[in-house]
Formats: sequence, structure tokens, C-alpha cells
Amino acid sequence: MKHVMLFSALLGLAAAPAMAAPATSAPTQPATQAQTNYPTATFMGTWTVRAEVPPFIVAGNKAMGPAARLLVSVPEIYSATIGESRFSLARKSGSVWSGTQNNTTLTFTLVSQNAGQIVITNTNGHKVDVPLYRNDP
Repeated sequence: MKHVMLFSALLGLAAAPAMAAPATSAPTQPATQAQTNYPTATFMGTWTVRAEVPPFIVAGNKAMGPAARLLVSVPEIYSATIGESRFSLARKSGSVWSGTQNNTTLTFTLVSQNAGQIVITNTNGHKVDVPLYRNDP
């Protein structure tokens, strides 16, 4: 019985196309992280998970364009695990910087001006994912 009712409803729409809803285009998607273009200075500062955990310290060099780098100091609590305490990152997109040091890659992504994420991966498969919040005084 359900199929008969569905078929008759579809037949009614086919018979009266003027009554059917007009075709609409897909809604435009809001800007995603990859589309947001944050200035280099937005990445710099101290970033931490919580106030009692030592922060990641992010500084920038004075170069502009492709030579620009972010210099990340990793707190000891993480550097003891991953084996690296400093990274030099290059811009990958408007909201992502990444760099590799001795088979370990650190990727820093901004979610907003005050929230970010660091993902540290090693070629042996070890991965550390750290959500961060701005901790500037």
C-alpha cells in the first residue's frame, strides 16, 4: 500500500511540474580552515592545553614570502616523548604551517585566532595530537 501511495504522489508531481519546488543551487559553504588566510603574526605567541602545562612558544623570523618561518619550541613534557624540542615551520596554506626535523613532522593549524592544533607525527607511526589555546599575557 505504501508503494501505491508513493507512486501516486510522484505521478502527481510529474503531471503538475509547476507545483513542484523549483530547482535551487546548493548553498554556499562557509569559509573553511584551509580557506582562511591568517597573517604570520597571528600564529606567534604562547599556546597551551591548560594553564598548568608548559606552553608551546611560537616565534617568527623577519623574512617575508616563501622564506618566512615559524620557530616552535616544544615543552619538555612533549619533547621527551617525540625526541625533538624545536621545529622550523614553513607556510602550507593560510591556516597551516608545517616542518620536519629528523623524521618527525610538526603541523600547526589555526582553528581561530585564539585556538589551534598541533599534530606531531613520526615516520615510525607515533602521533601526538595537541589542541591549543592562546596563552599570551
